[in-house]
Amino acid sequence: MENIYQTIVENLGVEIFVSDGNGNVLFVNPASIEINELDVGNVIGRNVRDLIKDGYFEESSTLRVLKERRPVSVLQHLKNDKKIIATGTPIFGKGGRIDMVITTSQDIDAVNELLETLEEKDQEIARLKNELSKANDFEASDPASIKVKETLERVSAMDLPILIYGESGTGKHVAARHVHYSGKRRDKPFVTVNCTSADADFLEREIFGQEIESEDGKTKHIRQGKLDQANEGTLTLNNISYMPMKVQTKLFEYIDKGTFKRAGGSREVHSSARIIALTGMNLKELSESGLFSKALYYKLATVPVSIPPLRNRLKDIPFLASQYVSRYNDKYKARKILNKDALGKLASHTWPGNLIELDQTIETAYLMTDGPVIRGETIQDILHGSIETDEGKGSVYCEDIIPLKEAKSQLEEQLVKRAFEVYKTTYKTAEALGVNQSTVSRILNKYSE
Repeated sequence: MENIYQTIVENLGVEIFVSDGNGNVLFVNPASIEINELDVGNVIGRNVRDLIKDGYFEESSTLRVLKERRPVSVLQHLKNDKKIIATGTPIFGKGGRIDMVITTSQDIDAVNELLETLEEKDQEIARLKNELSKANDFEASDPASIKVKETLERVSAMDLPILIYGESGTGKHVAARHVHYSGKRRDKPFVTVNCTSADADFLEREIFGQEIESEDGKTKHIRQGKLDQANEGTLTLNNISYMPMKVQTKLFEYIDKGTFKRAGGSREVHSSARIIALTGMNLKELSESGLFSKALYYKLATVPVSIPPLRNRLKDIPFLASQYVSRYNDKYKARKILNKDALGKLASHTWPGNLIELDQTIETAYLMTDGPVIRGETIQDILHGSIETDEGKGSVYCEDIIPLKEAKSQLEEQLVKRAFEVYKTTYKTAEALGVNQSTVSRILNKYSE
């Protein structure tokens, strides 16, 4: 056993320094010799006070222990400029005298280096978990959505434009994220542009950037656009059916050549951003009627993906609903579940608002439920109008016979405010109403007084 203990002590990566009750060195292990750069033949039997005089270290935990008669930790500066944390522990004998002091220590720089390495590893693990979470955003249990997910994962490996279409709220943006984070571009930027702006010049600058000439005409200031930001990554164009024809033409040229010109510029700029276009409209019909560029449509429709509405993938509802409840458990620091009846009520609804409506319904039910179980009657009340707002069950109406202009203002105010109550953000409200986000913000500000 003595040999075993000696082997353990000599091979520990921790310094072990032992002295007697007077401070005379009895034993040092190899780690202590290395850290302190000791001459073992010149140390054993010597007093710790002499080692301090020789400059091996400035302060001794051993001497502090002998003085204070308790375990002590000190920061020691060694003559080789290393810093160590040394912890001395007294070993008491008969009569309460200190027979030995055992000191252990480690190189602070080595510990910090180890901590930095562990922190880097933790950050890498967190990044990978985050990417995996993003890649798994598009959940599928129903055969219809499983087929879509398989298609998304297949096209994620292709460096081609993708057209994703479906009703509002079906999860087109989630599908685009799934493509990006499932493919080889997952480490690169994922950038989104909302194309509902009616201002062609603004949208052109937003996507392609701008070159602004200085007052002296000698230099140009470069304002980067989303294509610059998405280089080597993915640029998602939401509501592309609203994109003005002028911008459509520039986008087609970029997809065709891989280069573009900034607004006000003449130099060709390269970007390798992958384009994913999202729409809730039939682009083919729009292109045939001249309302959308045929050339751009056929470029985008190389890989078309249709996201089915929630009413056509009812088997997804239990899983999605449970996911939303889990999210609100985290948000509101509680623990609630849906009972079987609640899941049944959710599965029997037609969901005209798709995932956005489902999410909103779950959050409302969550907040209305005091106990741990969200019940079917709560879902029933929310979906079928027993729970009303002060303005009624959802009707948008005028109060009297009034001038048309005034009526339009009332309807505009009611509709936008009601939509904002449901969707919570100006971005989602704009998407649901088919208008620009700035329009929603302007209307909300206009009627907020």
